[in-house]
Amino acid sequence: MTRRFAALLSGLLLAAAVPPASAADCNADAAKLRRAEGELPKLEVAPPNDRQIVCITLETNVLFARRLAAHVQQCPRSPFAKSADTWAKTGSNYAAQFSSKGCEAAIKPYRG
Repeated sequence: MTRRFAALLSGLLLAAAVPPASAADCNADAAKLRRAEGELPKLEVAPPNDRQIVCITLETNVLFARRLAAHVQQCPRSPFAKSADTWAKTGSNYAAQFSSKGCEAAIKPYRG
C-alpha cells in the first residue's frame, strides 16, 4: 500500500468515524476561532534574536492551524473553509521552522 493511499484511506476512515457538528456548534466554534485568529502572535514582529519568543510564536500558529483544520473537517460550510488551504500551508511552513530552529513544545494541551 502506498503512503498516499494509506493517508487517504485513514483520512476517509477518520472522517466517517466523526459525526458532523451541528450548525450551532459550528457557529460557536467559528466565533472562537475568529477571536483566536485576531490574537495570534505575528512572526514578523517577534524579535529574531529571542529564540524563546520565536518558538512560542511558531508553536502557537501551528496549533491554531491544526485547530482550524479540525474545525473545517467538522464544519465544511464554515467561513474558515476558504482559508483552510492557506492555513494548512502556513502551519506546515511554521512547523518546519519550529523543527529547524530546535524548538521544543512549550504549550500544554488543554484538559478541560
